[in-house]
Amino acid sequence: MSEAAILELDGLRKEYLDVVAVCDVSLAIPRGEIYGLIGPNGAGKTTLLSMAATTLEPTAGHVRLDGGELWDDPVRARRQIGFMPDFFQVTRELTVTDFLSTFALAHGLRGQALRDRVAEVVALVGLQAKAEEKCKGLSRGMVQRLGLGRAIIHKPALLLLDEPASGLDPLARKVLFDTLRAIHRDGSTIVISSHILSELSDLCTFVGIMHEGEFLECGRTREVIQKLLPRRRMELHVLAESLTAAQAFLEQTDAVNALVEVDGSLRFEFEGTDEHLADLHATLAREGIRIVTLAESATSLHEAYFSLAEGRPARD
Repeated sequence: MSEAAILELDGLRKEYLDVVAVCDVSLAIPRGEIYGLIGPNGAGKTTLLSMAATTLEPTAGHVRLDGGELWDDPVRARRQIGFMPDFFQVTRELTVTDFLSTFALAHGLRGQALRDRVAEVVALVGLQAKAEEKCKGLSRGMVQRLGLGRAIIHKPALLLLDEPASGLDPLARKVLFDTLRAIHRDGSTIVISSHILSELSDLCTFVGIMHEGEFLECGRTREVIQKLLPRRRMELHVLAESLTAAQAFLEQTDAVNALVEVDGSLRFEFEGTDEHLADLHATLAREGIRIVTLAESATSLHEAYFSLAEGRPARD
């Protein structure tokens, strides 16, 4: 196992009768990262996370946590793993504090240590105002926060989240992702699955793109996007006196494609590295073109995924 990996999947496979939900996946999850497991519904994300969380036994293959075989001692492994499934139950008649205390007890916390940790988690997930209210009165967003609190009550080294933003409005999703960043800063490695691909571009440091039970691409988020979509979308804004010259220059530049003028700015696709882009900027300036801004439009994981998956034949 790589020294940098906290979780390693080796030839992992899950079959349901004649359906292969996860097909011989091998993958290393780097320690200390936020890893996005992305793809559409039915890609195999939930099945894979469930096997990594010890709630579903593989048909074949290995799952290793910190170098040890997960399924040799799943009870020990659960001490290091926090898991938040897509659907989970809360005990409706318990208060938020009592609900979290129950899980803290299950993880061996007692007395003041238990009370301190529950209060810390309540604050971290933003449920202070609901701490003594019963779970049955919580909104969907509040229930998601409570589920996250349950998953981190024992300070897991590895946090596995299956579609945690499902059903949340934009504000609730922002609160959730801000909380995940705080948990990550506190030392947890996070693996988060989602079919809402555009949301993970700014959150995840690594991504794995799944399609029909297989991984199509894995790596650092920016590197994966650049590999799949090497043409970067740029917008050049120059002073009006330089617009004609800038357009003429870009039309003659090999790395520039799809050049259009929109409201006095020039939009184009650029195929090249950061160094090539810096050279273009310097050359424009040497040509006497007075640049106001040269900016790149962010390319989302949504676009990267579909550039990869659209032309891929269905698996037999």
